[in-house]
Amino acid sequence: MPRHIDFYDLLISNNVPNSSQAASVKQTIDGLSKTIFKLQSQLGALEGERQQLRAILSPVRRMPMEILGEIFALVLPDVLDPDGREILRDLGRVCKSWQNASLLAHHLWSGLQLVRPPEDGAYGRVVSWLNRSGALPKTLQFDGSGCECTFEEVPCLSTNPDLVRLLTTGPPLDHFELLGIHVGCFVNWIDAVNSAKKSLPGLCPWDTLRSFRIQCPYQLQDESFVIQHLPFVTSLNIEFPSDLVVGVEGDGSPMVIIPVKLLNQLTTFAIEFDWYGTEIFSLLESCKNLETLTITCASRFDLFDEREPKLLGLAKSRVVLPKVQKFSIGRSETNSILKYLAMPALSDLDLDLEYGREVDDKFGATLHDFFRASNASESLQALRISNTVVPAADLRHCLSNLPSLKGLILQWVKFGDKLFETTGENQDLVISPNLPSLEHLELLSLPRTYEYQSELRDFAPDHGRILQPTSNPCPEKSRRTSQSHIFLTIVVAARKWTVVSYELIASLPVKDGTALQESHPYVFYVELGFATSLHSSTTSAAGHWFTGFVF
Repeated sequence: MPRHIDFYDLLISNNVPNSSQAASVKQTIDGLSKTIFKLQSQLGALEGERQQLRAILSPVRRMPMEILGEIFALVLPDVLDPDGREILRDLGRVCKSWQNASLLAHHLWSGLQLVRPPEDGAYGRVVSWLNRSGALPKTLQFDGSGCECTFEEVPCLSTNPDLVRLLTTGPPLDHFELLGIHVGCFVNWIDAVNSAKKSLPGLCPWDTLRSFRIQCPYQLQDESFVIQHLPFVTSLNIEFPSDLVVGVEGDGSPMVIIPVKLLNQLTTFAIEFDWYGTEIFSLLESCKNLETLTITCASRFDLFDEREPKLLGLAKSRVVLPKVQKFSIGRSETNSILKYLAMPALSDLDLDLEYGREVDDKFGATLHDFFRASNASESLQALRISNTVVPAADLRHCLSNLPSLKGLILQWVKFGDKLFETTGENQDLVISPNLPSLEHLELLSLPRTYEYQSELRDFAPDHGRILQPTSNPCPEKSRRTSQSHIFLTIVVAARKWTVVSYELIASLPVKDGTALQESHPYVFYVELGFATSLHSSTTSAAGHWFTGFVF
């Protein structure tokens, strides 16, 4: 501290300064303030200069272009609409290195959506864009919604010359989608492509497609038609208007006929089942090479009459899909379709019973019988059930023989009781359902009164301890042993946001037969409320973290 000789007596005492001394002190203070301000300005300038120099040494500058491109990919969807393409261009305008990173990330350029109608010169721009993806599989979408060709004498948007040209003389495509069009537009599209192909010497992008999706939500005509002249696709996704029956030739009176040859070659098939009848089973009987199957039931409550002769026969001898590994049912009222199917290679099952809000007394038995017919005890590894009301005993019954199950998700499932039931104590403790391989459990959108602590206390291998709050952050992944239920992640949802992380203490055997205590941290989410994005929203909404020993 500088010594002010003129004010020494005042500094070492509590004497009151006279007017002359006070004026002198104020003048000195003003001088010091100016000096401080000047030095602070110099300090700010020096700190800014230091920050600029530090930026030169920033690890971000040394980040490989490939990693930066992967970060861009997390920002953007796989298929870019006009807005997505503008975002990608903006990223490339930040600096030269960002532009290089975006160009090196070929997958950023592999998917493109055209919105009606393509602008003049679209062909050249689309080809240039897709060529930046190199040899990666390319996807093209066309959104033809709003076409007025069925109402007025105007050209059909689906027959746009640039679009037809892309499918006949453009770059090779892996996947193509026609979205939001009328059934008549689809017929016009097929005719336009076939007409353009006549002048070509060999195969074109349309002929070499691997995957095709057609979304026709509108229909103004009742005549039937055959989905013909399609390429040799192995993946097909079809969505036709409500009550438009889809089937194979010779089975009932389908309005859309899919050739058996096409069905035989499919490995992936997604269909919107929105009509009344059994034609869906004739379709599936021809799909012997399917590996992934998705059936969306739209908004219809009654799909078929179980008293029909065909279904009475299938109840005794199911449609067997020997290669299906992943099966999804969407927006259905019941799981009754499972009564007539068997999938011996099934490893992933997703049941979304969006309209099944009443108690389904047959749900558990139907699912259990399907598992038995499919030999799911050996193959099923992932199960998701959503939007249903089922007694807890029935749910335990259908989960009772799934020793290979690793992941279980129940969302908006009301079972009215504890899911896991225990009997006995200590070494004689028995848990039902017994899921020895379970690694990931999610219980989402549960009632407010759900006692998740009691539920998981019984399910935990080492229970009876009390949770202790700590400041430990979200733990990393854990390991699972063959002796205990060690979870990578457990998620429970109800009506209020809370995020809880636990450390699971499990007894692990060692070579000499004695048991050791080993800590396995895992994440446990309790989400009391309506969740949309589970892993992002719950964490950001959490008020605090807890860590402790499992119960």
